Amino acid sequence: MKKIFNVLALSLLLVTITGCTKKYTILGEMPIAGFDGATVYLVDMNDGNTKDSTVIADGIFSFNDRIKEPRLATLVTSNGVEQYRSVVVLEKGTIHINLVNDSLYGTPMNDLFFQSFTADTVSERLNAQIHDILTRYQNAAPGEEQVGLVTEYNMVQSLLDAHNLDVNRKVYEQNKDNIVGAYALSQMVEYEGMNFDKLDSIMNHSGKVITDFEPLRKMRRMLFNIDNTSEGKKYVDIEGIDFASGEATKLSNMLNNDQVTLIDFWASWCGPCRREISENLVRLYNKYNAKGLNIIGIDVWDKLPDHQKAVEDLGITYPQLIDTTKTATDNYGVNSIPTILLLDKEGIIIKRNIRGNDIEPAIKEALGLK
Repeated sequence: MKKIFNVLALSLLLVTITGCTKKYTILGEMPIAGFDGATVYLVDMNDGNTKDSTVIADGIFSFNDRIKEPRLATLVTSNGVEQYRSVVVLEKGTIHINLVNDSLYGTPMNDLFFQSFTADTVSERLNAQIHDILTRYQNAAPGEEQVGLVTEYNMVQSLLDAHNLDVNRKVYEQNKDNIVGAYALSQMVEYEGMNFDKLDSIMNHSGKVITDFEPLRKMRRMLFNIDNTSEGKKYVDIEGIDFASGEATKLSNMLNNDQVTLIDFWASWCGPCRREISENLVRLYNKYNAKGLNIIGIDVWDKLPDHQKAVEDLGITYPQLIDTTKTATDNYGVNSIPTILLLDKEGIIIKRNIRGNDIEPAIKEALGLK
């Protein structure tokens, strides 16, 4: 009887597991030459992990798996010259997608996604204009013609951003209870430049499908950290390695209450970071250090040997904190480098995101110099 019970229990368990999951099939097309043999990656949008991969053969590919609830994913492929990327909703049923024209249909959420975003003739027209402007810019002679094309590009891009914001706002209002609405809200955050308070308020009054959407949760955390390290707020302490001594330390240990401090988030491989250091920061440190300025470089997303070589090549003599915990950029809401902040003697952030010619006037003002 014991063996029979175990078999019955196992059967019930399998039925329960199968009942909780739903099978999806993706039938994909890649109808242009040069992609046969290329790999298509299926990337989960929630965690950024690759769920599966397959190879294109005769211009087609497919995926099959089970899923509990609808989730957003991205299909990505490249032949080494061109890359194509399309969004798909993983849900029960057969999903048809074309990676070239983003045609998407076959299940309710995918039909909705296509009608909401891809089948947008205004966006298609504006994107075509931008492509045309970029082509003309590449063929134009340097001078007034290129300057005019930059102005034209900025104007059309602004129209496209405004249109995309309007589209996503309408989609979100109509789909607050599904994954398409969650995606639309994430796009609204970027197109609108939404701050933490607004996104936090929206998410606090939203359903589970919105609050559980990890890209939105990440955006909320990033916006909170940006707000928490904005001008007028006290610096946030971070841990790392003091490059000079090789010892573990904290940012707070490298600050001096008698000095104004400029903090530079940078990496050795970052061209704009290196230019900012060679053209401004080294010079400014030498000029104002004796007058009360400290500069601390926070090395992020980097390798120690590369950092060491960059310090030598650039002639950096000011302190360096190596971000070994990989949390510095998160704690300051930094998503691009260089990011430069200026702190007063009490550790209050008085300037954020200063670059180039704006750095020296800010330092002089903080030091009380004319």
